[in-house]
Amino acid sequence: MIVFIGQIVGCLLVAAGIGGVVGWLLRQLSTGELTQQFIDVTATLRQKEQTLEKAQYELKFQATEMQILKSKIVESEELNQSTRQELLVQNDRLQALEKELAVRTQRLTVLEAEEASVRRRASEYDATAAAQSEEIQQLHLTRQAAQETLESNEQERHHLQRRLAELDTIVAEADQLRARVDELEPAQGRVHWLEVQLSDQEVEHRAALHQLNSQLAERDKRIGRMESLSQRLQEHEAVLAQWETKYAHTLTQHDTQLSKLQQQLEAQDQLKAQLLLDKQLLDERAKRIDGLKYRIQELEAHQQGLADQVHTAAEKQEEIDRLRKRLVEVRAALRIKTDRGAVAPRQKTRQSGSQLSLEMEQAKAAKNGPKDDLSKIHGIGPVFARTLNKMGLNTFVQIARWKPADIDKVAKKLYTAPERIKRGKWIDEAKKEHYRKYGERL
Repeated sequence: MIVFIGQIVGCLLVAAGIGGVVGWLLRQLSTGELTQQFIDVTATLRQKEQTLEKAQYELKFQATEMQILKSKIVESEELNQSTRQELLVQNDRLQALEKELAVRTQRLTVLEAEEASVRRRASEYDATAAAQSEEIQQLHLTRQAAQETLESNEQERHHLQRRLAELDTIVAEADQLRARVDELEPAQGRVHWLEVQLSDQEVEHRAALHQLNSQLAERDKRIGRMESLSQRLQEHEAVLAQWETKYAHTLTQHDTQLSKLQQQLEAQDQLKAQLLLDKQLLDERAKRIDGLKYRIQELEAHQQGLADQVHTAAEKQEEIDRLRKRLVEVRAALRIKTDRGAVAPRQKTRQSGSQLSLEMEQAKAAKNGPKDDLSKIHGIGPVFARTLNKMGLNTFVQIARWKPADIDKVAKKLYTAPERIKRGKWIDEAKKEHYRKYGERL
């Protein structure tokens, strides 16, 4: 492509040189020499036309490539939009997951606090249960002692009952003896002796009965105490059973809460894994988007280079058209010269030459004037800046004073959309850059 552009530039320079030589020859050489040179010029122009046709063919090929690149850019933009939409959806999903994670973390903190309170209550229940178990053990010990005392009292009672039965038998025997004494009245002395023995035995029996009655009263008191202790033991056993049921219920609740907490922790781990996967996907998509952006920038730069090439080719085409017009004028001048009336055409050629020199002087004045770095404006790259400079736009002031019609013209020259210039705010940026450089507001 560079070789092709060099060839076009060489052709244009040759054509300009030919035009200058033809003008000089028109003023100094004779008609015979002019006709010979005219033949040479026409031959060279035919060669240049052939090269121009080749250049036009190559330009058409480049235009097709430009259309292909434009279609690729459109596809990449559509892909970029789809990826952006997917990225927005993923961002929304990520925000929702973050909100859900925050809610889950709050619930987890609440459940942890509840678990701590349940553990504290369980420890309190364990302490109270341990104290109550100690009390129950003591009550069991006292109950065993009371049962032992009851058993010993039962044994004493059976022993006393046996003694009472023995005494009853003794009393029955005494009654029998009294009956026999009554029957045996003659033996009064013996009877008196027996009465004395019986009275002694009765005193002993009464003392034994008194002792037995006192022992029975003490046993009844002990039995009453043991009954109160057994009632207290039953009450403590009932309370202990209630505490055991409460403790079992709290343990079941604690186990269910622990299972719920474990399930929530597993769900939270799953959410974290899902978040990590989503982040990895987002990073991959961001990398893909960056790659697409970089490729779009490369395509835009390539498109801009092609636009510059097309623009330069168009300028060269305009120059060739100008040279062709000049050649037509030269031919007309030669024809008029042959008819011996070359004054007016010479004046015309002089006027056209003066017009060309005037345009060249204006272009030189624009080139030699003050220049600004237009690439500082956001949206104008080096390629756009070179194209604008070729169009005669070298300062921020010129861009700051654009009108809508100027924007449309410049967009056509740059082969871009006017909306891009408006969206990039080139006019406002040019005013800002002018104020930064010169301190003057426009």
